[in-house]
Amino acid sequence: MTRTPRRPTQDVLQVAGAGGVWTFPRSQPVVVGRDPRCDVRVADERVSSMHLALRGIAEGWLLRDLGSRNGTWIDGVPQQAARIGPGQEVSVRIGGANGPELRLRYVPSAAADAGGDGAGERILVIGREPGCDVVVPDDPVLSRRHAAVETGEDGTTAVLRDVGSFNGTYLNGRRIHGSEPLRAGDRIGAGSSTFGWDGRTITLPDVRRPSLDARHLTVTTARGTRLMDDLSLTVRAGELVAVIGPSGAGKSTLLGALTGLRPAGSGRVTWDGRDLYDEYEQLRFLIGLVPQEDILHRQLTVRRALDFAARLRLPPDTTAEERAQRVAEVLAEVRLTAQVDQRIDSLSGGQRKRTSIALELLTAPQMLFLDEPTSGLDPGLDRQVMDGLRTLADAGRVVLVVTHSVLALDRCDRVLLLAPGGRVAFYGPPDRLLPFFGVQDHPSVFAALEDPGWVERFAQSTLQHRYLQPTGDGVTPCPAGPAPVPPRPAPLRQLATLVRRNLAVVAADRLFLALLVGMPVVLAVMAHAFPGEAGLSMSAAGGNPAEAQQRIIVLVVGAALMGAALSVRELVGERPIYRREHAVGLSPSVYLVAKVLVVGGCVTFQSVAFCLLALLGLPGPDDGLVLPWPRLEVAAAVAAVGITMTIASLAVSAFARSADQTMPALVALVMGQLVFCGGLFPLAGRTGLEQFSLVLPARAGYAAMAATVGLQPAEGPQPDRLFRPTAGQWGLDMGLLAAQSAVFLALAAWGLSWTVKHTGDGR
Repeated sequence: MTRTPRRPTQDVLQVAGAGGVWTFPRSQPVVVGRDPRCDVRVADERVSSMHLALRGIAEGWLLRDLGSRNGTWIDGVPQQAARIGPGQEVSVRIGGANGPELRLRYVPSAAADAGGDGAGERILVIGREPGCDVVVPDDPVLSRRHAAVETGEDGTTAVLRDVGSFNGTYLNGRRIHGSEPLRAGDRIGAGSSTFGWDGRTITLPDVRRPSLDARHLTVTTARGTRLMDDLSLTVRAGELVAVIGPSGAGKSTLLGALTGLRPAGSGRVTWDGRDLYDEYEQLRFLIGLVPQEDILHRQLTVRRALDFAARLRLPPDTTAEERAQRVAEVLAEVRLTAQVDQRIDSLSGGQRKRTSIALELLTAPQMLFLDEPTSGLDPGLDRQVMDGLRTLADAGRVVLVVTHSVLALDRCDRVLLLAPGGRVAFYGPPDRLLPFFGVQDHPSVFAALEDPGWVERFAQSTLQHRYLQPTGDGVTPCPAGPAPVPPRPAPLRQLATLVRRNLAVVAADRLFLALLVGMPVVLAVMAHAFPGEAGLSMSAAGGNPAEAQQRIIVLVVGAALMGAALSVRELVGERPIYRREHAVGLSPSVYLVAKVLVVGGCVTFQSVAFCLLALLGLPGPDDGLVLPWPRLEVAAAVAAVGITMTIASLAVSAFARSADQTMPALVALVMGQLVFCGGLFPLAGRTGLEQFSLVLPARAGYAAMAATVGLQPAEGPQPDRLFRPTAGQWGLDMGLLAAQSAVFLALAAWGLSWTVKHTGDGR
């Protein structure tokens, strides 16, 4: 985009220190940090890569810390933001109270046009790139050049437009398409940042402590069962809140309502005064959710797993260096830097959970929700995880953790105790919990909840009035419509990332590699146990089809077994990962196609290798119908059976509720191919059986190989029309396999959609 020149001004900011002196006009935003791209570079390890920003405003200059690791001291006082007025000089230390010093002095010019800052046609660009007018380098979901505000010649009219951002631009919580007029007081949303428009320029939000507020949340099932009943709470940024309660108390229901993934039936959730459900399309970027199950491929190293996640979640214009830097930052925050090149399956339970937390931190959420992060951990690891959550909250986030453990409640600022039915029985500091119930230990608290009167006692207590802000009387209904589809990268970019990740998982999975290489060899050795030396040659067998029939059955069933074995657990095993990635923008169709490409490619290799090894030293078909090499023609049919079975097994995996359910399905699938392939007994003319066999890959695959081998004579009566030894019939048989693949692919896609719908993560 070409930027329209601004009217010049002589007002300048002088920056001295770090071995240099810089002078900047008020129209130029300035970024200070360790990164070489910064306007003022300070090469000190205590300084963050992009540490603070300076921007000219009507009253002078605004200094803002960009979420640095070690903070910013202004005239000896740690501060997040400050204003520098005309003629004022301040001392700024970055990276600590004794960090490198910069002296900033604002020098206004008497000759400057007092109205020049607001008048004239201008273009103000918001983005991550240092050259933008409003730079937010610490917002990883902001595009390099995200949005622009264009003002007219009179300086009073302005329009907002998106400049091809990945996550969209929002005006007062609503995503814009094209250009929208701006009015004084409007909110501009870009990435996870929100700016204001004062009628003349873009303003930064006030530095304050936002809060998450839930008011009168109620959830009722279709059958009338109350899962959550008039629940209200307030959590301020910087607080760690534990949600405890007996099973069935509505803890996970509350988590779904607060994250917007499964909205409450009535009630209101706000962040910093903004309605989460009404503005969910933008506010979702502020939410991180760590489910109970691990959402990482355990075969990968920590670095590779987070890098693939960053490719999927961060804007496409994020460079490899920026991704690596972001991964390093979040790992440092969860204290896993030393484990960066360690496989995830070799980490301790607590380290794996911290890796899942690091994955959510990639997008710098301001609200972090965790579902049972200490489940299955011993008391020591339990404590470590809660200590880590304490640190994350101290960095200025809302952290809410659902847990059954009470071993580390003292690390929390507040404890929310839910009674059966999703009612608040206590909300306050952890050291007030036991005295409120008049008991000596936490198990006694849970036992006391058998008395429903505790809910009313808390509602009338001073704790309720002290730790919950006034809730008001109104109950706001939630919108009935579904949330907008999350932004998704270009399909080819997502596909490339998923294929690379799947290949990396395959390469790192020793069991998968053993099956990939070993199954064709073992099955081929078993195939050579059949008596006879004629192979697939009818002339060598003297026209007797018995040996060829047996060998074709082995080829068909072997391909079906390999296709099913490699894929039947593929989707159900990754379901927690898929659910979370779908909620933040993963395309279901791209995810499925990537699985077919990688697993189908592996099965193709297996099928061809198995076919060639099974026929090693034996005569092949006498002649080919389509290809000049008859062995490869048979191998193509074997591979087609394997690929079709791969897709069919992915469909089974999509609908399976657990990995244990896939084993009976695997046996049934393979046995069906053996019985109904058409080689054990004739199927032609048997009403019902013949039609049913046409939906099984083995039937069409066996027919294609039978046509190539010539199990039926070219002339005379045709017992099975699918076996006719012609090129056209071979093509029809292969076409039937392609049609079956398309149907199974549609079923697998439906299964993925069903999975999301029935777990609530689609919103």
